[in-house]
Amino acid sequence: VVAFAATTTPQSSSSSSSSVGAEPQSDSFTSYSKADAKRVLKKLCEKAMVARIRGEGRRCDGRPTDEVRPITIDCSPLPTAHGSAVFTRGETQSLATCTLGGKSMALKNLDALDDDPDERRFYLQYSFPPSSVGETGRVGAPGRREVGHGALAERALEPAVPAMADFNYAIRVESLITESCGSSSMASVCGGALAMMDAGVPIRHVAGVAMGLVLPEEEDHHDDIVGAAAAAEADSAKEESSAILLTDILGIEDALGSMDFKVAGDSEGISAFQLDVKRLGLTPSILADAVARSRVARLEVLEAMKAALPSARTTMAASVPRSFQLSVPAGGIGKLIGPGGRTVRGIIDDFGLRDVQVDADGTVHIVGVNDTAIDLAAKYVVALFADYGLGMSASGGGGGPGNGRPTYEGPLPDVNATLSGKVTDVKTFGVFVELDAFPGLEGLCHISELAVERVRNIERFVQDGQALTVKVIGINGDTKRVSLSRKSYLLAQRAKSAPTTTTTTTTKKQKDDAAT
Repeated sequence: VVAFAATTTPQSSSSSSSSVGAEPQSDSFTSYSKADAKRVLKKLCEKAMVARIRGEGRRCDGRPTDEVRPITIDCSPLPTAHGSAVFTRGETQSLATCTLGGKSMALKNLDALDDDPDERRFYLQYSFPPSSVGETGRVGAPGRREVGHGALAERALEPAVPAMADFNYAIRVESLITESCGSSSMASVCGGALAMMDAGVPIRHVAGVAMGLVLPEEEDHHDDIVGAAAAAEADSAKEESSAILLTDILGIEDALGSMDFKVAGDSEGISAFQLDVKRLGLTPSILADAVARSRVARLEVLEAMKAALPSARTTMAASVPRSFQLSVPAGGIGKLIGPGGRTVRGIIDDFGLRDVQVDADGTVHIVGVNDTAIDLAAKYVVALFADYGLGMSASGGGGGPGNGRPTYEGPLPDVNATLSGKVTDVKTFGVFVELDAFPGLEGLCHISELAVERVRNIERFVQDGQALTVKVIGINGDTKRVSLSRKSYLLAQRAKSAPTTTTTTTTKKQKDDAAT
């Protein structure tokens, strides 16, 4: 190393240099810094690697230049995760998990610019612990490298993610690198795609591969950038003809090679790429060959992925929350949310839901783990807007609570009229009452209008056939839906029965006369 340093470091001189194989003098070791030794050792390793590739056509692990490392795939290794996969390529392995949730699980983009969305429905988080390369160390917040690798994998997968209208979920993918020897970000792409498919996300297969490059040895121009550029331009034709592309590079080939070119996509095209150039000499022709070679390798990886999991699963795990979407009039959003969010929180608590989110355009996202509870909550929301003539226009739902009720053709009562009636049907969201004065006409008394206090169990509070006195609080002229309120009648009765007090005002003159 000392002998080689004498011919490659700027500080070397003819008097201090030693010939290869000669015994270095004692002061030779003190002529160079630790950085010089590291640089020279790296140069020696690079020369040895390039010599083997050019001389034998073999790489450090014995592979030909165009061969992909052996691939093994294990889908659903984590039984309780929504979706998971272990993708191993050579000595690089990614444990990828996919978690599905409602709209509230979307990642908030607090640093968004004017044209950027405020939240990201799909995001990928990449983790590279020191143990993945056989080291110990503190595991803290993601570093710049982890953020960059995660962003590359996320951009590679994002074009394949279905639209919100087709798949009403927020999607979080995590790639944990358990061992690494090159191209862990591309392993994250493959593992992330498989984990999403395992969770039931309807996407196509997406894979990635890293390409390397070996160029002829360049003259050491040290810090003379102008001289290096001129030399590279003069030798471009020679380098182009003798350049050797490497498929699916190792970590050492990334460190000692001339290029790290990551390409990801599916069988039809490229969704993301990243190019890291280590030295001058890369030409458009070499880059075009690298793109073509990367497609061949990517198709090979895609075939291995399809063999392990041919398509996205059609059934989701039992732990995946169910998501239901419906639309309500935008002008009535406040009625659904309630004062301080009381109404929407009550819906979540009463029906055992995970979340209820309301968009500004009136789109309501209901998330829960029980299909029956979600269906009942959706009908409850529809009943809230009965006076709007709202049907069950929803994604993944059925008919509304008013469907199938008897059709009434006749006069309608006046608003604010107090009438007696009989309960004909009890639902979780309220009761239908047939008015005695208008035979055949049913009105809906919502659960929130049944009593002054909150009714938590409507089946215990009221039964079919029970007589009720209610007040008409609204009528939809188009659908003839009548909204009733027993609470308004009870409050009016309380106001009538409250004792009244009379206050008599006595003037000063009257007081004086009384005193006289």
